Amino acid sequence: MEENQKAINYEIINPLQKTEETVTFSRQERIFAFIMLVLGYCFVRFVLWNVTGILTTLFFAGTTFICWFYLKKSGYKLNTYNKVIFILLLLFSTVFSITDNGFIKFLDALFLIMTGTYWVYSVSKENKTTERFFFFDLVKATLVMPFASIGKSPKAIIDSANKSKSSNNIKLILLGLVITIPLTFVVAGLLISADDGIKVILDAVFGKLFNSSPDMIMQFVISVLVGFYLFGMLYSNANRVKIDVLTEEKCENTLKSIKIFPNLLMYSAATPVCLLYVLFFVLQLRYFTSGFSGILPETYSYAEYARKGFFELSVIAVINLLILMAINFLSKQSGDTKTAILKGYSVLISVFTILIIATALSKMILYIGNYGLTPLRVYTSWFMVLLGVLYMLILINEFKGNFNFINYSVVTFVLFFGILCFSNVDGNIAKYNIKMYQTGYLKELDVYALCNLSDDALVYVLRENLDTGDWLDGKLNQYQTNPKTAYNLSSYRVKKLLEGK
Repeated sequence: MEENQKAINYEIINPLQKTEETVTFSRQERIFAFIMLVLGYCFVRFVLWNVTGILTTLFFAGTTFICWFYLKKSGYKLNTYNKVIFILLLLFSTVFSITDNGFIKFLDALFLIMTGTYWVYSVSKENKTTERFFFFDLVKATLVMPFASIGKSPKAIIDSANKSKSSNNIKLILLGLVITIPLTFVVAGLLISADDGIKVILDAVFGKLFNSSPDMIMQFVISVLVGFYLFGMLYSNANRVKIDVLTEEKCENTLKSIKIFPNLLMYSAATPVCLLYVLFFVLQLRYFTSGFSGILPETYSYAEYARKGFFELSVIAVINLLILMAINFLSKQSGDTKTAILKGYSVLISVFTILIIATALSKMILYIGNYGLTPLRVYTSWFMVLLGVLYMLILINEFKGNFNFINYSVVTFVLFFGILCFSNVDGNIAKYNIKMYQTGYLKELDVYALCNLSDDALVYVLRENLDTGDWLDGKLNQYQTNPKTAYNLSSYRVKKLLEGK
């Protein structure tokens, strides 16, 4: 009787430990543990090691559908909000197939990874809109949930082996392969280095497999870790693991706990900076507004004028953002109890930043009109416009009490990012510069610089039959020896144009 009472008390005191010991996996979970390992390998091959256009598109789109199928089988349904995110994931997956711009594809991959993990979290949480603690949710979706169950994948695989009729044999085979495959690659690499004859034989039988053994081992390890992460993400969200972490109440309490500075202290700290901004802008009014009239100030070249504007913008924007964050999150009377004076400071700083952004953009337009487009000029202009819109949203938020700032900010970013991804940046740079040169607005056309851009730009260079010298020698051979590099629309067009020469 006494022993039974102790057992009952142990179960009550240690429920988590008991759950961990008795955890079992459904047939679906065991199958998906293996599927996630395959997807982990595909991620390494088609995202980390080699972005291959259509294959990378298929990976992201396929992973989205597989995650949706898992969630559906786990009893979750997509509401309107999550359907929109689902469509966005599929839409942005196509970027890899339509552009050859490596920078855009890198940003798109990051966007899809973060959006995808948030989407899985949002479906399981049944979010109907972008909530006010979106950034906390994003951290929870990408870091907390997946790593909370990252050890579940190997356990599910072992559980699958245990339920097999030949479980002992499978375990022994898997253990032997895990031990010997990496060792085999190492030994093969040493033999190749020691004897050219062995190298010839192994190359004839296995191709270049053993020559890249360290690379293969690294890919294998990363593939397994990514597979564990993906399964941990699905398992945690479907089973609501760590559901009590970063809840709305805890996020609210966290924000309240950092409101430690009296408002008077924040006013006195912000006032000198704001007065300096006003004084500086008034004294330099002619300098700042020269860009609007298209007049270049004395002692400045177009390059110096525009670059100096960028430096001012970046420094001021960062300082102003830090000030806004400080006065809105660290002041004791902020948020719902925000004072009129605090709103005034926020408005003043936002207006000043918008003016700086507007003048910097006008100077950039002046600069582009004289020297043409480059990727850096496009990306910085895009960022300035995005920053300007966000500051406008901050202004609206100060005057409209029920304004959903986070929701509109996220929508704004997605729209701007979509413009960046689907606007064919390098192609339009080449198209614009060629047209400006042909119409006489540009004195020189740097064909070499255009050839150094992605295949998006080469489409227009080849169509206009510009003299590319020997800069494109070997380009066609590259497509033939490594066909995967032509698995996007721009590279396919360049290949066809080169074959037609």
